[in-house]
Order: sequence, then C-alpha cells, then structure tokens
Amino acid sequence: MLEKKSLSLDDAKFLVEAVCKASMEHEGSFPVSVAVVDSSTYLQSMARMDGAPLFSAQGAFDKARSSAEGGHSTTFFEEPLNNGRFSMLKLPHTPIEGGEPVMIDGICVGAVGVGGAPPHLDAAFAKAAIHAFVKQQESINEDC
Repeated sequence: MLEKKSLSLDDAKFLVEAVCKASMEHEGSFPVSVAVVDSSTYLQSMARMDGAPLFSAQGAFDKARSSAEGGHSTTFFEEPLNNGRFSMLKLPHTPIEGGEPVMIDGICVGAVGVGGAPPHLDAAFAKAAIHAFVKQQESINEDC
C-alpha cells in the first residue's frame, strides 16, 4: 500500500495568500490569479485578485496542474519549445512560466500556478509563496 503526501486546504490557503502578498509587494503591484492543486492535480484553492485579467484564472490552474503532474516547474516544458522542440506541444501540459511544484522531502505534494503578470513574475510570486510555506513547515517540524 502506498502512502501519498498532499497539501491540505489550510496549506493551499496559506499559499494563495502568500502569492497575493508577494504580488502586491512587488513594485507596480500586479493583480494576479493563483491556483493551488494537491498532489493528485485537483484544485485545492484559487483566487483572482481584483483587477487581474479574466483569462488569468484558467491559466493559473493549468500551470499548477501541469507542474504537479510532472513535479517540475512549467519552464521544464517551455524551454524545449523555445529551442524548437515543437513535439512538446503534443503533451497535455501548459508550457508557460508560472507553475511551480511544492516539494517537501523531495516529494511533490502539490503545485502553485500564477497568471496575470509577466511570466517571469508569475514564477517569482509562486516561488516566494512556496519558500514561505516551506519555512513555515520547517518551523512547525522544529517545534515537534
């Protein structure tokens, strides 16, 4: 029998809030959409900030799902395309920067997808949220 770790709803809410905070603290404060999926790629939590582009919500979910399925950043799927490997388009992934896996002890427990800002900032906001989450988890484990 396999045991699978996954993000809880509280974890997902923490990540959503952390993305929103990171995007608002950035110079120019970008309103974004954020989606958090669990390790099975199912949506746990989502938000579209006031002023975020309407299409960004679907993009955020697609990025999160793609990242969780592969356990990689969505740049993993984007880079080969940028180098002319167009066969990557046949895969059911979203090859756009902004999806990042949440890795705990080397295991993908879910992913964060962000859309609405320039792609490099989408990725930066997701990474900032994941960094805050991992720090929080480490401090919880130290207290035990």
